[in-house]
Amino acid sequence: MHDLPQIRNLCIAAHIDHGKTTLSDNLIAGAGMMSADLAGAARVLDFDEQESARGITINAASASMVHTYESTDFLINLIDTPGHVDFGGDVTRAMRAVDGCFILACAVEGPMPQTETVVRQALKEKVKPVLFINKVDRLINELQVTPEDMMARFQETITKVNKLIRQFAPEEFRKSWQVDVASGTVAFGSAYHNWGITVPYMQKSGISFKEIFEYCNNEDQKTLAQKAPVHEVLLDMAVAELPSPVQAQPYRIPNIWNGDPDSDIGKAMVACDPDAELTMMITKIWMDPHAGEVAVGRIYSGAINQGESVFAIGAAKPERVQQVAMMV
Repeated sequence: MHDLPQIRNLCIAAHIDHGKTTLSDNLIAGAGMMSADLAGAARVLDFDEQESARGITINAASASMVHTYESTDFLINLIDTPGHVDFGGDVTRAMRAVDGCFILACAVEGPMPQTETVVRQALKEKVKPVLFINKVDRLINELQVTPEDMMARFQETITKVNKLIRQFAPEEFRKSWQVDVASGTVAFGSAYHNWGITVPYMQKSGISFKEIFEYCNNEDQKTLAQKAPVHEVLLDMAVAELPSPVQAQPYRIPNIWNGDPDSDIGKAMVACDPDAELTMMITKIWMDPHAGEVAVGRIYSGAINQGESVFAIGAAKPERVQQVAMMV
């Protein structure tokens, strides 16, 4: 947690039922935090009874995990966001807490209206996107497309996402944030079957596009998941392509905070200064039956400690921090 360049604050955002929570489960399982057999069914980030019952994510929940990339450990703080249009406010709060975003698009349906909504929200908050085209196995096994048709569908989805980036990204990022297969900012795979692939991972592992197609066509996706596990592929992409707080806060703080950037606290947030005054944005509050009121948020400067008093903006008096913990 103290090595800020080795932290990635990420969210997963997409249209409803495009696979956000299934992907979250597989990323968490890959980090050893739950059984791989339960991934996709456990719905770890759906802590609300209504969410599990309805099979959709209503609130933004979070988890932290460690991922090793090129012999270095990185802390990944992952937020799963709602995909239903009725819960867009929670998506916005999640975007304020992250620096990078996995945009999920279904390989069969392509980008949908809520895909556009969450991409626009991410770009408005200066959150850098990468793209994961999910449910590729359905193209091969259900629609029985040819490899050429599949690549054409991928390109159509990429083109639509890049059009949104050109339209809604801050001007200084409209070119550099374009997603591209060759550069490693686009992945495709199946969250449900636990495999994914990018061009850099194909080069690293030696697996070819032809092999991927054949494994799916022969209904041998378990072998594919062993050769190209989705958690390793996507977290590699996140570490390599998405910014750390040190990289992101200089351009994000002026966008999400209306205070004086030249003030001491403004400079501290831009610099991610851990020794400065505490500034923290609360993204969610809920009641735990044992712990009572629990607040989750992101620290932009300083540190939070058990027993100290903190002020909420607009509050008449300080509140005492009873306990400090990480979401795991």
